Amino acid sequence: MSDTPSRFERAIEITRDSVALAVVPVAATLLSGSKIARTLSAGPGGGVTFPLPTGLPTLWTYVSVPSVTGPGSAGGPLSLVAFIPLFVVGLLITAALEAGFLGSLSRRIDGGAFALVEGVKRFTLRMVGVNLLRAAIVFAVFPLVVVPPLAIVVVLGLMYLVYGLPFEVVVHDVDFRTALETTVSHALDGGPYATFGIAHLVAGAVASLFLTSLVRNGGVLGIVIATLVIAVPAVFVAVYGLLVFRDLTTVEAGSARR
Repeated sequence: MSDTPSRFERAIEITRDSVALAVVPVAATLLSGSKIARTLSAGPGGGVTFPLPTGLPTLWTYVSVPSVTGPGSAGGPLSLVAFIPLFVVGLLITAALEAGFLGSLSRRIDGGAFALVEGVKRFTLRMVGVNLLRAAIVFAVFPLVVVPPLAIVVVLGLMYLVYGLPFEVVVHDVDFRTALETTVSHALDGGPYATFGIAHLVAGAVASLFLTSLVRNGGVLGIVIATLVIAVPAVFVAVYGLLVFRDLTTVEAGSARR
């Protein structure tokens, strides 16, 4: 038997050493005011979502958030004017949190200390690109919502191709275009990329049934409890994703030498 720890064991060990970073997914969850408001205004209920891995998992990664808040949600010029600055601010905050979170975890994998500020400075602009691409996929598929099953399949397919983008950016510290090309290549090759993505999707869907019910039926208390429940697992998911991309690099290097 090999004494080398498995990827899962390494991820568990690093997560234990990085529990303090669980505050980041908690903060990212609670800063999503619109999702909190929509969930609370929707009232009791349930639902399920099918999440692929992300560099900064939050409660909303695993909760089926209602798409409307009621009669007052109708759009118009004023709502659009209000939406744009809020979207930009939210985009920058989310990108900075994801950059600092993944950057710090990558340093921990190398045996270094947390480096939130360094990660924010180094990766935020590229994480803005990552989040814009995610949003673009959703907006591009929006016309297909009249056929919900088709919309779900298309969104999942496109998100699968790019879910590893934040991990690629941090692991290899490359520009956005190079990271995108490499990530799509990994996605098409399958292997550990596909295994991680599918395993997370299945486990996340199961968790979503419980978490969505908890936040929809538990009100504010349910959101607080669910946020705490996912905090440490969110760190594990991010660590595991970083390890997957590091191992993909090792495999590629070995293949190139043959």
